Amino acid sequence: MSDSGNVIHLPRARQLRPTPTGFGLYLRVGHNQHCELLEVLGSGEKNFHGIVINAGDIHRHQELRSRALQAGLDVVLDPKSHAMALPGSYTPKMGELPWGNDRPHTYMDFEGQLGADKVLSLAETIEANRFTQVLSLTHLLNSANDKWLRRDIEITARLRDVLDNLSSSAGLIYPLGMPMEVLRDRLQRAAIIGALADAPMDAIWLRIENFGSDATGEKTVAFIEAARDFHALGVPVIADHVGGLSGMGALAFGAVGGLAHGLTFLEKFDTGGWRNPPKGRQGGGGHSTRVYIQRLDMFMKKEDAKAFFDSSSRTHGRFGCRDTHCCPGGVNDMVSNPMKHFVHQRSNAVSDLATVPASIRVQNYIERQVRAVSDDVAAASGLGAIDDALKKKLVNRNTALGRFRSAISHFADIDKMASAALVPLTRSERSQVD
Repeated sequence: MSDSGNVIHLPRARQLRPTPTGFGLYLRVGHNQHCELLEVLGSGEKNFHGIVINAGDIHRHQELRSRALQAGLDVVLDPKSHAMALPGSYTPKMGELPWGNDRPHTYMDFEGQLGADKVLSLAETIEANRFTQVLSLTHLLNSANDKWLRRDIEITARLRDVLDNLSSSAGLIYPLGMPMEVLRDRLQRAAIIGALADAPMDAIWLRIENFGSDATGEKTVAFIEAARDFHALGVPVIADHVGGLSGMGALAFGAVGGLAHGLTFLEKFDTGGWRNPPKGRQGGGGHSTRVYIQRLDMFMKKEDAKAFFDSSSRTHGRFGCRDTHCCPGGVNDMVSNPMKHFVHQRSNAVSDLATVPASIRVQNYIERQVRAVSDDVAAASGLGAIDDALKKKLVNRNTALGRFRSAISHFADIDKMASAALVPLTRSERSQVD
């Protein structure tokens, strides 16, 4: 392994990059969602950049990985290092991974030969399973002074060296996780970005604790303003575990070049309890795919969605999917095959936004998405036939959307948009310059 301590790895010159086709979209596959997504890929749906596989599901999702590679998609490995270092999120299954321990990771686990062995085991896993990209072995930060920051940069440089020595073409992603209060702090943010100038990376994925699709307008604006500072690193910036109006807003305002989130789940980086000792909670990821009501930008369990649509012909007609590409049978397909419906609707929304000229993209987002969803939620909250629990949820969402709309509209009026994030290349686009 070469010594990378004094080497600064520079991103590929921007002028050498082919023109990307659109914003990035990476879909995180849940433990039990591989069969559903296989059906989606089998139908020809692949209007997104790639899928993200958790390290614990490598063998379980073997057929899905193979099919995604055949479809020309990126297959990204998440080694789960963020969760592996905290007592409330660590599980014994994580300890069985080649780079795991029988306890949560500590800073000392990545020193010397012990750290080198963990990096090598990850690199060998990447090559053995043909992953096209990998999230580096980084850890959640508490502040810009967190000792994990410099150690994670060293680990990432080691991983890049090992991959190069293996003649691997896998792209290296730096997942940066931190609390929102650290991201908001201009001085801490600048210090982190300055440190990351030494980190070899092909992209940076921002994971902001407890930020995601349910974020307020004020919080979304804060994320947009802060994320723009990471453009200085010269690589695509991706909002990880972010979807919904907050994620689409980050795209529209040029703060990020792509989104990564789950398949009807994981649209918020929820770290509640991760830093505390566990209370009998282990595992996860086995949720059933929910139904996406795109006009409300909401998810419902299948039985709740069916009850919602059955409540009245007006509900059925206004909020049911009419897109024959994903739901030729209308609401029946929407509820019975929610994976296909969600993938098609979300990937179309992201790609459609990318086709809007940058000069009018923000206004298009506000009118076609924020305002449209706000109006539909207001209409749905006034329906008399829906059950009381859903009605209360819609009324609360209507209030929150009004505030979100106000904050985003105000920001649009005063924003100068000094820079726009690089958009990640698809796997086929990268092959043109490799």
